[in-house]
Amino acid sequence: MSTEEISSTSSTSDPINDEILEAKKLYPSINVLSTSPSSISVSYNRGYNCVYITLTIPNEYPKHPLVVSIDKDTVVPSGLKKQLEKKLNEVAIEKSQQSSNSAYQQVAAVWGCLVSFLDTNLAFPIDFPCGSNSVKCQNHVRKALGKDARASIQSFQQSNSLHSYFAKAFGTVPVHEASQQKEKQQQASSANKHVEPLDPSPALEFLSHLGVSRHEVHSRVATALRAAIEDEIQRMPLPSTNSSNNGQHSRGSADEDHGHPLLRLLKSAWPFREVTELRPVLICLLKRLGDNTPVEMLRKLGAKKGDGLKELKHADLISQLGPHMQRLVWEADWDHQASTTDGNNRSEEEITLRGSTILADFIQPAVDQYVNDGALVQAAELAFVGGISERRLATKSRRMEAKDSDVTGGADETTSGTLASIGVGGKTSSKGGKDEPKTTTPSSAQSITSIKETVGRRPKLLGAVLDMLISEYATSGGGLGNIHSMTVAEKKKKLLMDGGSILGGATNLTCTLVSDILLSFGQLPRSYEALGILARLLDAAVQVGSISDNTLAQIQGCLRTLFRPTDSDLSQKPPVTPTKMTQDTSQSGKKIKLSLKNIPTKIFPDHPIDDSEFARKLLQKVLKKAIALMKENDPQGLFLNPVTDAIAPGYSSIIKRPMCIRTIEEQMMESSYDSIEDFRDDTLLMFANCVKYNVGDAGQWFRVEAQRQKQLWKEKIYPEAKSKLSTEKSKRKAALKKAKANESTAAGSKKRKPPPPLAFAPGMKKSAVPTSEKKKDDAAINNLTAKDVDPLPPWRYKRRKKEVEIPSLQCLASMLLADPFVIRLLVDKIEKIVRADIMKNKSVPSGNALLPSLLQLLNIAKISTQLCAMKGKRLAIPDAGLKEILMEGEDRSLPYETLRNFLPLFSKLLLDVDLDKRIALGGDLYDAAAQSLLAPSDVMDAEWNGASSLQDLRVIVEGAFIHLMQPGNTNEVALQNQFPRFVNALDKLSDGNMIHEKPFFISLSHALLRYKTKLPHSTRDLVTNVMIKWLRLSKDSNESCLCSALHECFMRLLNEWASLGNAVLSRDLFLSLSEQAIAAADKQGDEQQSALFVSLWIKNDAQFALVKEQYLRMLTSTPEKTAGSWKEKLGIPDEKADAMDTSS
Repeated sequence: MSTEEISSTSSTSDPINDEILEAKKLYPSINVLSTSPSSISVSYNRGYNCVYITLTIPNEYPKHPLVVSIDKDTVVPSGLKKQLEKKLNEVAIEKSQQSSNSAYQQVAAVWGCLVSFLDTNLAFPIDFPCGSNSVKCQNHVRKALGKDARASIQSFQQSNSLHSYFAKAFGTVPVHEASQQKEKQQQASSANKHVEPLDPSPALEFLSHLGVSRHEVHSRVATALRAAIEDEIQRMPLPSTNSSNNGQHSRGSADEDHGHPLLRLLKSAWPFREVTELRPVLICLLKRLGDNTPVEMLRKLGAKKGDGLKELKHADLISQLGPHMQRLVWEADWDHQASTTDGNNRSEEEITLRGSTILADFIQPAVDQYVNDGALVQAAELAFVGGISERRLATKSRRMEAKDSDVTGGADETTSGTLASIGVGGKTSSKGGKDEPKTTTPSSAQSITSIKETVGRRPKLLGAVLDMLISEYATSGGGLGNIHSMTVAEKKKKLLMDGGSILGGATNLTCTLVSDILLSFGQLPRSYEALGILARLLDAAVQVGSISDNTLAQIQGCLRTLFRPTDSDLSQKPPVTPTKMTQDTSQSGKKIKLSLKNIPTKIFPDHPIDDSEFARKLLQKVLKKAIALMKENDPQGLFLNPVTDAIAPGYSSIIKRPMCIRTIEEQMMESSYDSIEDFRDDTLLMFANCVKYNVGDAGQWFRVEAQRQKQLWKEKIYPEAKSKLSTEKSKRKAALKKAKANESTAAGSKKRKPPPPLAFAPGMKKSAVPTSEKKKDDAAINNLTAKDVDPLPPWRYKRRKKEVEIPSLQCLASMLLADPFVIRLLVDKIEKIVRADIMKNKSVPSGNALLPSLLQLLNIAKISTQLCAMKGKRLAIPDAGLKEILMEGEDRSLPYETLRNFLPLFSKLLLDVDLDKRIALGGDLYDAAAQSLLAPSDVMDAEWNGASSLQDLRVIVEGAFIHLMQPGNTNEVALQNQFPRFVNALDKLSDGNMIHEKPFFISLSHALLRYKTKLPHSTRDLVTNVMIKWLRLSKDSNESCLCSALHECFMRLLNEWASLGNAVLSRDLFLSLSEQAIAAADKQGDEQQSALFVSLWIKNDAQFALVKEQYLRMLTSTPEKTAGSWKEKLGIPDEKADAMDTSS
């Protein structure tokens, strides 16, 4: 329609027609097909093709914009049609929102946008027509291609392909040019080499016609190249590795095997670690190398930054590597710190929990959470309990598997800095779907789960964690954690001189943690075998609440294996006093066989003997082959890599749990699959995700391909894997059954009693007995019985630095014995033997077969802190007697002090207790006592002189004292005679220093509070008087006494009594006793003010916090006026009055 036709068919007063005329003048190439009051139809010729659009005119035009729609076209592809319509409508809306004059320019604006959009985004030259001009086009093509069209097209494809352009740009040789390489090299040598510039414009022009933007082209090319590189990395063979003694691969330096392509690529890719597009290549390369990653590269990954060196430089990179590579980084960092230790204190601290290693940063929060678990601390502090039901402990709950939410809310929350973002502590579950009901998990279980996930199945990391726990125990165990007034150096000095306390209570929970780590690790390395057996034996005893005689023999068998000295150790021969334990040395020096095959399952109720490690490795092997077949079945790599929203828009909103072959492979390598059914579920989920996302006609090819691969997987790959797994399991089961049958047959044919465990003798030469005879004499630990109980011979030796293992197995064994829950079992068994066997049979303690061994175990627990402070450089086996063990200098104390000289006094003490009870009112000897035929024995101070070093005996006396104070074990009259004897014995055994025996005082309070309101006042007065006396007799500083565990426990006991009412403790007596306690601790008179107490109160000293808490509890339950008078009497300022003075 021409301009004249438009003018003739419309009224001159119609504004829309005027607007069309103006637009026609600006864009003459636009052809107006028809006009009406409601619409305008136009076309735009583009070469030999045309675009038809309709502009719908609304009623309130131009306030409301034109509505533009594309009717039909042969130019705009489907990918750009919606985009063009959207653009044209946006232009119309923008014009309608302007002034009235501009609003009448919508038609011209839409036409201009149409012309501009098609001319800019589409490139269709007229040189390639179609239709009637096809003959002209054919002639043009023949002229351009020449005579040999096929060769011309092939040459053009080779020289103008994207492959060629990229090869020339990056200086590489394409595949089709490989045959001409020699000729090109000759040409390059004769003339300057000409590199054709990268010119992908033809391909980009074609993709633009298809509606693909430049950004999308670049993104897809980068993704394809990255996927190709990652596939090539996966196909490349790994560098050669050398197997070490323990079966692990030894990672060499970067210089070793430097010519390997993967290592060269790693060196080239490292500088681009911060480039987001190239980082996946580096991550894929590191995952592929795995254990073969050079140590220098692992150290670079573990580098730290910041003033406190608590943040990782490459935390984002490490977080994407997966748990296995992260553990390799932790190992390399710890190895580096351990190898640079030169013996000084600073270097040794670097490989402790307080050091700067990455492993310490992860483990320390979990350790702190474990040792501060309220329920566990309360149980550990209760050293002496009433019966076996209270001694039993459900240790399985400490090692129960914590859920992800529990772990995240536990130790990992305290991880500082960038380390918290790495996510080692929280394990991502491979199961999806329904929310599980919430259950309360103990914080100790959360800690164990966190440590397990950090360590994994890496023996070196296990050793590093155990070594750090040894160092931690050396500075806080044995009751030293309760002494806040001493520095770390002072504590270490005290340890080397005196050793720690046997009753460490909660400070010995590090030993409990060692046991739980060993028991939850799974199959331990071979070097830890004896240690693992010892941990299981002790754990089983704690669960049942007692140590059997057979268990005692098996514990000694483990200790003989662990403490067996080497040849260099045996050369250090100290003077040994001939004793029962060292007289029979003709059979010494023999090895004890380690075996768990015949140990009854009932010994370990929560640790049944299984074949889990073999099953795990077998499943991993079978799945590895199945995944390789899945990769072969997916030549296009459709399911190989994770799908992102950049590749598939909106994928994350549709697929809630994505899955791919790479993810399945990573979970297989991390042993996340417990069974082959878990692998099956993830694989089926992968195919289901593909079908769910790819709907409609556009996704038909993907659905067909997914169905093809799924069918092959279900019919061939999965059945073969399942059959292979079942076959191998059956073979393993048959082999184990056959071995067990052979062992039973051999045992039945011999029918001989197993020989007793043979201890080594110091300085003993190797036996000349033939190997065959030695095997006959070997005894397995699980075959040891009560008849085999015999103490280890005493020994002390020093190791050279290069001979010290990390961690020291001897230190760990002593820590297992120092577990507070094991200590109370040992003490209870000793008391039972004294009461039931020695007193009943009227025998001497030294003649008992079990007592020497039990006392030796107690003393090993006592010196455990000393052994850990030495870190295995000096080892000692205490005398069973026990004579005092000194780590340095000669030991001149007499053997068998406890057994021969002082343990009979303990028996006499118990006999006097029974006699006092019988001659008291109601006893069977009361009439004889009334006739002066019998009288209670007097307290003999001189009897216990010289016993201050016998800490093992002090613990036994404390246990008997707590037993005496339990309700029903004595009466009020008899206690008046019994109590002073026990107090006298404890004074001599402790040298008057009882202020740090926190577990003893907590156990005493627990026993006394069982009386409730029926506690006799005489008993109350006996206890309060002796506790105040012990505060005054202490040889520690006044500040240490005021902050001591005795002061805290005394005030806590008074508060508990006061809460029961005046029937037990009146308010006035409560206040008076508190004043006496302060005066006794500060060595002041009863009427004198304690300036030191007031100073600690005002300063809010951290060491004084627990004691102050009990005093504040007392004041809270006291009337305000009385509390104010008490504070005024002691000189404590009134906070409220001070606050009022400040405000005024």
